[in-house]
Amino acid sequence: MTFLFFLHLSKKFMKSFFTSSLFIFSVFLFSQEPADTISLTLNDCIRMGQQNGPLATMARASYNGKKHRYQSSVARLFPQLSLTADAPQFIRTINSITQPDGSSTFLLQRQAQSSLSLALSQQIPWTGTEISIYSGLNRLDNLETKASFYRSTPLSFSLRQPLFSINTMAWNYKQDDLNYQSSHREFVEAMEDAAIDITNKFFSYYLAMMNVSNAQLNLSVNDTLFQVSKGRFNVGKIAENDLLQSELAALNARTQYENALIEYDRALQNFRFSIGVNNTSPIHVLPDEVIYSMNIDPSSALDLARQNRSDMVNYQLQKLNADRSIRQAESNNSFSMSISANIGLNQKSNTFDEAYVNLLDQQQFSVQVQVPLVGWGTGSHAVEAALAEKSRVETSIESQRFTLEQEVKYQVQRFRQLQLQVLLSAKADTVAQRRFDVTRERFVIGKIDVTNLFLAQSEKDNAYRTRIQTLWDYWTTYYRLRRLTLYDFALQRPLLVKE
Repeated sequence: MTFLFFLHLSKKFMKSFFTSSLFIFSVFLFSQEPADTISLTLNDCIRMGQQNGPLATMARASYNGKKHRYQSSVARLFPQLSLTADAPQFIRTINSITQPDGSSTFLLQRQAQSSLSLALSQQIPWTGTEISIYSGLNRLDNLETKASFYRSTPLSFSLRQPLFSINTMAWNYKQDDLNYQSSHREFVEAMEDAAIDITNKFFSYYLAMMNVSNAQLNLSVNDTLFQVSKGRFNVGKIAENDLLQSELAALNARTQYENALIEYDRALQNFRFSIGVNNTSPIHVLPDEVIYSMNIDPSSALDLARQNRSDMVNYQLQKLNADRSIRQAESNNSFSMSISANIGLNQKSNTFDEAYVNLLDQQQFSVQVQVPLVGWGTGSHAVEAALAEKSRVETSIESQRFTLEQEVKYQVQRFRQLQLQVLLSAKADTVAQRRFDVTRERFVIGKIDVTNLFLAQSEKDNAYRTRIQTLWDYWTTYYRLRRLTLYDFALQRPLLVKE
């Protein structure tokens, strides 16, 4: 009778000790954050990462480079003014000089040449015309005779017009314009890629942080349960096998805790780097479990993808390049003509003042014609090769378009499914936690064995990880859907805006 009374008190004491230790541990675990701890939500992290993170920084630099290259190509369409000057160029050499009677002889030449010119040029891409206005002055000094000569060109107007050939300026203008349109969309997509990467690093760190807390809690629980099992084994209530199983669980809990610490440190460093935080202040993250409840129509998402994606502009660019290759092959092997004309005023003199007196007319006109006669099939084969490439490009574009549309549909369906799974996983986590609490209490009073207790603990841990993983998948899918459509479904506005 005395033994039973002592056993009853022992059970009450162990239950009280077990409950108190868990309470004290929980208070210690969640209230001992340092004063300089940084608390961040997922939106905070994405905003920081898109401002200072490495992916966003590289995307911004890439976009700026493409933007300046486009502005450079546009600037070439405006009149270009240039000044060219040659400092005195000294020459001392023996050259072959033609004599008045038509014969040649070798004579020593010592002279200096200088020039100064100002040119204004303009390209007209729609016609392929090149226009320029030129003014210049040349001076020649004969060092043997100490004489100087001047040649002036006060004004000269030149024009060059290719005919019946490919207009490379027009094609370049179209390509540059499409490249710039694509670069703007690619920048927005790159920022969404950064959001996806930050979301992955955020939840990876959050899960690692929670795994450390859970492993530490499991370590405390299993150590307590091992002490309880030893007490029961000493009074003959359980077999040695149950005691060994409890001891093994405590050892495994210690190993899991050490592994969780290693994974936590790696996840923390990756997370810091992704959001551009270099200080060593502790970071506490907490995901917003209030999810968006929205019904996204797949056809509407497809329309948004077709309107906003850079792929659509790239498809146009690929077709344009294929058409240009065909036109280039046809132009290289067909009749072509080029007209060059120049009119202006010039004069020569022994003095500078007289170089601009009594100016003489200057005219030049030429027509260059190219007619392929025999090429042994070079032209036709080049055209056929370009046509075959265009066929390949069109098929590739259709394949890429089909893949993109299927991806949009899949992500819409997955997002719909994950909205429900987040709620279900949260409920399952609550149920699993409650079941473990009940099982633990029943084990303390000796109603169930240690096997059922560890099974409930394993189910609790799995349900917890599933809840976090489902929330992780939800937010990743949401930002991936934004990336595919370049549309903010929460705020109902496009991500692609004009600069």
